[in-house]
Amino acid sequence: MILSCRPLEAATMLDWRVIEVENELRFRNANEAIEMASDERGHQAMEVYICECSDAGCTAPISLTRIEYEGIRAHGSWFAIATDHENPEIDHVLEENVRFSTIAKLPGDPARLAEFKNPRRWVPAWNH
Repeated sequence: MILSCRPLEAATMLDWRVIEVENELRFRNANEAIEMASDERGHQAMEVYICECSDAGCTAPISLTRIEYEGIRAHGSWFAIATDHENPEIDHVLEENVRFSTIAKLPGDPARLAEFKNPRRWVPAWNH
């Protein structure tokens, strides 16, 4: 998939950013599966999810309430990560607490990719 025609140096820069966002998207999809399982067994006051940072090897647990999780999922370019797991070149920290941080992708291709691959993008609002 070609996102734009850019010089080789810019394309290389884009590639690592896309790879990092793809890592975050995999973790987001895993957390959506955790959320679906939680729906089936009944929600706890606090659920344990996987850090959605861009480090493909990260498996840090993070705890969120359902309200916190749904608040993040309401935005296709927001992710829940372990505190201090952000990458300042592609992430903007929106909020931090002792359990997790909420980040937004910085404007550009990474944010567009995150929005486009949002698993809730096509779900009607009445279905939540």
